[in-house]
Amino acid sequence: MRRLAFAALLPLAACAPEPGRQAQICAIQALPARPGVDAFGTSPDIEQAAQTQGDVYGPGVLPGGGIAWWGRCPKQADTTDMILIGPGPWALTKGGQRANGRPLGYGTCYHRDDGQGWQTVACRINP
Repeated sequence: MRRLAFAALLPLAACAPEPGRQAQICAIQALPARPGVDAFGTSPDIEQAAQTQGDVYGPGVLPGGGIAWWGRCPKQADTTDMILIGPGPWALTKGGQRANGRPLGYGTCYHRDDGQGWQTVACRINP
């Protein structure tokens, strides 16, 4: 039975981010900010660059969809649907609360690695 479970997980392991990137993803996921729920700070003008130049991660693998699996992390905000990392020291988490699978709201949180670790700079809720 264990061999069967291992064989089923092997394809996901091959899609997992490399260890350094996995550590970044988990550090971002562990931040308390909840996209689509929290609103504070002034959003930096990084959205367009993150969407065109950043690496995109999500909870599943979409072959050819440009979204890589974010791997396994012990903590994550319950509203996060997607993480964009880059360019530079920036990362964005996007998502929102859902009811029966239907979005109730959506927003973005902006995080910056200041060399001492990831910090949330701002969160906004999309109109």
